[in-house]
Amino acid sequence: MNFKIQRADSRHRKDINRLIVDAKIGGLIRGPITRDSFFVRVDGKIVGFASMEFIGEQAAILQSISVEREYRHHGIGSALIEHRINLAKRRGVRTIAFVTMYYHFNFYKRRGFKTCPRKNLPDFLQNYPQFAAQRYKKCAVMVGVFN
Repeated sequence: MNFKIQRADSRHRKDINRLIVDAKIGGLIRGPITRDSFFVRVDGKIVGFASMEFIGEQAAILQSISVEREYRHHGIGSALIEHRINLAKRRGVRTIAFVTMYYHFNFYKRRGFKTCPRKNLPDFLQNYPQFAAQRYKKCAVMVGVFN
């Protein structure tokens, strides 16, 4: 399957929000779509999305990643993750963290991430909403340290 990762902007909001709703991964994007958001299009249709937020020069937080169900297991999610890791490395960031449902963490472990108790997160991340909010307490915290 041929696909290309492209930078997202406000023109892609409707399709990105559709992916977020279908995957049940959180709230819709209502504000600006950051320059660190990317999508994958296959045959003219947006089928994958990933975004990241940088916390200074120390860390990056994977915000969302979603691939439409019928396009999963074709390398799109892996390519989006690798793209995010490479972007963080180019910016000098070595630590990437996020929360995910426990049934997804093996996917991330195969890509170099490890589960991490919230109390073991670096101090500057412990109060970050994704790790501190009650709604995410049932989620696994994943951290990757990359050279």
